[in-house]
Amino acid sequence: MSYEKEDKKKIYDNSNIAESYAGVTTPLTFSFARYVYQEVYQHFSKMMGASDKLIQENKFTFEHMIEFIGYRIYYNLNSWYTMLSFFPAYKFSSEFMEKMMGVEKRSVFAIERPYNFFSKYFFYLPKTILQGMKIIFVFSLLGRQMKKFSKYFEHVFSELNTIDLDELSHNELKELYNEAEKKLLTQWKVPIANDFAVMVSTGLADKLFRKWLASDKAYSYMISGVNKPLTSLDPGNKIIHITHLIRQDENVKKVFLSGYSEKEILELLRGKLKNHGITDAIESYLDDFGTRMPNELKLESETLTENPKNLISILKKLIKADNSLRKSKEADPRDTSFKKLGLPKRIFLKWLLRWSGNSIHRREEARFYRTLIFGYVRRIFLAIGQKLAREKIIKNERDIFYLTIGEIFNIIDGKQLSSTPDLIVEQRKREFEKWQNLSLPRRIESAKDIPIIEEEILGKQLATQKTLSDKLIGRVASCPNKLATFSGIALTLKSFDPSADFEGKILVTSQTDPGWTIVFPFLKGVVVERGGMLSHAAIVARELNIPCIVGVENATDVIKSGMNINLDLHSGLIQKL
Repeated sequence: MSYEKEDKKKIYDNSNIAESYAGVTTPLTFSFARYVYQEVYQHFSKMMGASDKLIQENKFTFEHMIEFIGYRIYYNLNSWYTMLSFFPAYKFSSEFMEKMMGVEKRSVFAIERPYNFFSKYFFYLPKTILQGMKIIFVFSLLGRQMKKFSKYFEHVFSELNTIDLDELSHNELKELYNEAEKKLLTQWKVPIANDFAVMVSTGLADKLFRKWLASDKAYSYMISGVNKPLTSLDPGNKIIHITHLIRQDENVKKVFLSGYSEKEILELLRGKLKNHGITDAIESYLDDFGTRMPNELKLESETLTENPKNLISILKKLIKADNSLRKSKEADPRDTSFKKLGLPKRIFLKWLLRWSGNSIHRREEARFYRTLIFGYVRRIFLAIGQKLAREKIIKNERDIFYLTIGEIFNIIDGKQLSSTPDLIVEQRKREFEKWQNLSLPRRIESAKDIPIIEEEILGKQLATQKTLSDKLIGRVASCPNKLATFSGIALTLKSFDPSADFEGKILVTSQTDPGWTIVFPFLKGVVVERGGMLSHAAIVARELNIPCIVGVENATDVIKSGMNINLDLHSGLIQKL
């Protein structure tokens, strides 16, 4: 039976998803992301014991895990609550989901169960117990399953990556996309199950910390008990290595510091210095992390592989500051607070923290694989865009991002669209630009259709002007060495700027994704407007042992670059000095 009603009030929230899809994005990115969410969560639900019948009856739920409002991607929380209701312990899992997503307002989302007294205790209860046992079994095998998935992914991806896309026809590129989708998305249920384990383990740990220790510091303990580095720190650590290599070689150092442009430095590295070890290190970085950049899940984003000048720009800035660069911290168990607990509670809590820490590590690894998939899909559609541009169907290859996957494949199949592709593209470009500089709420609650919601948002934008408060407060996600306060010079960025001077600054930004990790080792602290305790900024900051405050409304509007700011690492209050 379907638990979702299409006409009830919907709750749209982008507190967390804005970390992956910051600001406006294009129709192609949304159409791909929507399909990914639909597919992987259907496979995940089946893996966790939901029946084929239940999944089919809730087709609408899976098709609407995310929505497109004002050219921004939002979670449709109704769909997420509905999906969670398929599994046991809905009351707790819905609470844990809200914490993981950084949802600031709890939703009372009652699920109507279609059963009477008899069916509840003689049918649904035994079924729930069996399903709970299945979920526990899945959790117990996740470490092994993720290793198996990693091997499978690397094998499949390496095979796909050897194909020369330029040599393929429209239809062959379409088939290649379908092949990649079939081989990779259907297997993504394992990383999603691990995400579910992250949600359950971290939510339960936080709850027990508050109950048993009267502490809200559970998240600070989750990574520290696991003696292995986060995968997402690899780009930053490799940048540190390359920076050291350049500083130690006076000739190459002069190339970076002598006033050459990024283009000229690249030409020297790939010409005169082609066989130099530093050039090899830079090319190796591009091979490994060329798709790992800010906004890496937005297909329209330009990768480092496409524009390596951005990498050179970052290196130029970092080489100038002869500093001691920050690497991930040593494990710090900090178990003194556990001494007041009885032995059973202490053992259970330490086990729970190790489980959550290992799950978080596996999630960061899967995020890198996700980046590779999106990068590969980007290449496929750019190749299609190049061919359509040559055939004068669209004006240039990047216009492809303003069409949906369905529209692109209809063009390839010779099917009629609602209008000509170039007119569709031009209209959407105008809409994209219209929404680009507008501020949208994090949370929207409405039973109205999305076009009506958009009209109301536009009306409010024109009628009101945003008022800013100088009082900035958020949630303390990282508090190194039990510091009470921390001060420093702010670097405020609405979006990533590779030429910015990150060295020794407190970064103030809207949100970060794993692509920002390249500069995290050079920061003194982080303040972000979006994200929760398990956001990328929070996890990496804790690993690097730097202060971090998340969920700070209007931070980028109030704090200007160059300001001296103070972070209260108890209350989350941020003040200008």
